Amino acid sequence: MSSLLCVGVILYLFTSNGTFSSRKCEQAGENICQDLLYNEKQRLTLLDSEALTLCVIVRIYGPQVSYLPVLALGFLHAGFDNVRIYVINTHRSTDSRLLFQTIDLINKIVLRTNYITFLDLGKPLDDDYGYTLTDHALNYLYNQYKRSPSMCHYLIVTNGDNLYSQYLGNKTLPHMRAKKDIIAWDFVSRYHRPYLIQAQEEQLQKPYRIFDDGTAKCVAVSLQRGGVDLGAAAYRLAFLYEHKLRFSFSNGTYNVESDGYFMDKAFLLTNMSVIVRQTLFIHQ
Repeated sequence: MSSLLCVGVILYLFTSNGTFSSRKCEQAGENICQDLLYNEKQRLTLLDSEALTLCVIVRIYGPQVSYLPVLALGFLHAGFDNVRIYVINTHRSTDSRLLFQTIDLINKIVLRTNYITFLDLGKPLDDDYGYTLTDHALNYLYNQYKRSPSMCHYLIVTNGDNLYSQYLGNKTLPHMRAKKDIIAWDFVSRYHRPYLIQAQEEQLQKPYRIFDDGTAKCVAVSLQRGGVDLGAAAYRLAFLYEHKLRFSFSNGTYNVESDGYFMDKAFLLTNMSVIVRQTLFIHQ
């Protein structure tokens, strides 16, 4: 194959530019041939590489249903090879009919029957912050992975009212192709973070007033409880499956920090983690 490329390059040089001397043609042909060979190898590598599928578990309840089209269509335009979204209802007050209609509408918009799917994994409980059904959804993906690993390569678990940057795929896909186990990114938090409030002495030096109550702050993610938000990380599903990671504590219970506990467990099990120091996620 390489010899044919080189012959083709040299013939092209002879036929397209008669002013080339044989020595110059030989040198130019060799250089161009090497470039062509390199480009061809890169092209074949891309063709041989498996397209990555991102799976997203979306936890949703009542008021978040109206946010769902924005979240789902945002992932469609975030630059990933392929996306599969799985929705779980985490609260009994959710209007199931409206939720199903919204899911159908999203699938019609993207012209796919299974871009977004509702997982009926049982009734939501009142005191577990939705994590019992979240673990059921993990089990569903683990079983699916066991049967067909190509169905899902990476997983994001998020809430229905969250929003993602269109650059999420561009910033994370290289690390997914490198098979990093955990990929986390900076985020905007809705919670009160007083330590991030701008100092008063800084405000006095400016010709305008600054209003800062410590909410809606950009947070530099860290791979530990309190430093990461649910939805601010993607996990390699093969890694999660290997260790059968779940959101429950060792005694089978859950609390408001179960997402941070999940990260704590995952981080201790791998040295293949990476942080993307860009703000790619907004926690509404």
